[in-house]
Amino acid sequence: MFTNLFSISTPVDRVTYATVGLTLGVLKYLIESISVWLLTGLFYSPIDFVNPWLSSRAPFLHEASLISAAWLLFTIPFAWIAIAMSIRRAADVGVSPWFGLAMLVPLVNLIAMSVLAILPSGLLRRSAAQIEAEQKHSEQLAQAFAPPTTVETALPLDYQGHSRAGTVAKAVALGCVTQVVVGMLSVWLLAVYGFILFFATPVVAGAVTGFVLNRRRRANLAALFGVIVLMNLLSFVLMLCLGLDGAICLLIAFPLLCPLSFLGAIVGSAMATAGLRPGTDERPGMIMTMIALPFCLILERLDNHRPLHSVTTSIVIAAPPQVVWDHVIAFPEITSPPAWYFKLGIAAPMRARIDGHGVGAIRHCEFTTGEFIEPITVWESPSRLGFDVTSQPLPMSEWTPFTHLHPPHLDSGFVSRRGEFRLEAVAGGTRLHGTTWYEIDVRPRLYWKCWADQTIHAIHRRVLEHIADVSMNRGQSH
Repeated sequence: MFTNLFSISTPVDRVTYATVGLTLGVLKYLIESISVWLLTGLFYSPIDFVNPWLSSRAPFLHEASLISAAWLLFTIPFAWIAIAMSIRRAADVGVSPWFGLAMLVPLVNLIAMSVLAILPSGLLRRSAAQIEAEQKHSEQLAQAFAPPTTVETALPLDYQGHSRAGTVAKAVALGCVTQVVVGMLSVWLLAVYGFILFFATPVVAGAVTGFVLNRRRRANLAALFGVIVLMNLLSFVLMLCLGLDGAICLLIAFPLLCPLSFLGAIVGSAMATAGLRPGTDERPGMIMTMIALPFCLILERLDNHRPLHSVTTSIVIAAPPQVVWDHVIAFPEITSPPAWYFKLGIAAPMRARIDGHGVGAIRHCEFTTGEFIEPITVWESPSRLGFDVTSQPLPMSEWTPFTHLHPPHLDSGFVSRRGEFRLEAVAGGTRLHGTTWYEIDVRPRLYWKCWADQTIHAIHRRVLEHIADVSMNRGQSH
């Protein structure tokens, strides 16, 4: 059963494909719906489950980042099974197993699975005579266009006379081209940081790399992983040099893209070595997949759901609420040195001032990259201060060889909408809660939300600890 679910070695008939797909779908839905109900008390409907956009899960996610990460990790084995079985089902029908990678594209995957569950085995399979004729024709072309072999190379050769170094270079180059081209179209043409860019593309790039690397000579997993790391590093260098993004965001993306591309490499290696369609050249399927992938970016426009997330950080301060309140509405310069992650370029809070008093006053919170403009919407001294955010600076300063690099995600990728401070009198002082509500328009949001939450917690802690210091110093001076 394990081999039948996870391996890419033998074709799958339509009955097995449909049965396994429905069974695992129902199982996944039951686990997710029960988990959502236990965590939030909300009803997670079948319609919510089949919604192709992961962002639709936001209302059902607990605000804890670990829950979001757990949901994403829980989804990966099911996604692998869907891809592996779709590749084998496509081969059983007689089309290129590369068609199975349609599972990576939202909306398209639902259509592709339905088609694969209906088509009979061998519908488009070629006859042995056709395969033999094509092989003979390919051999004749190879002999006709083969260069003269007058100098013997010193490089180690694979069993078809191609150097291993050349094969690795070709595999890495095609993987880099896949990632960089899609990245350029996604970032500069469509200004979209979506599921195709950060999930489908690394898998396809890894599959291309693994397929080319293993087409003539099988590589072990260690060598395959090394080539994938090299492909990703070179892709990131190219993206940095082309001005697609800065070093910080590329480094943050690496823990997501590298494992996905390695999974893709395993898929590509299997398509090169498993012989799902004996005697068939699968390179045309690979090329068509590389060409079709950029067009899938258009579908990202259909995902216009921007859920509102919140992050709350709390601290207990040994000072009465009224004293703390005075430093919540405005606080002096933060003199403590910023933590190391702020020195990487993340915007760090510096000071806050307020113009006016009560609802309608304007709070100005200054960061290292600029100023937040925060009109006060709630003024309940000394227990609650609420405000909207009408203007915000850049969330970070990118590391880049270009002086004026301004990737679109700096404007719309992270948007703070409103904030709030709550003060509670407790034994020995005040419990201060700071909350930020924000939107994030980079997908998969479940991954990027983890980074955003931790960054906001770090900003909150720097502000709250500073308020605690000045409040306690004032209390001691009195």
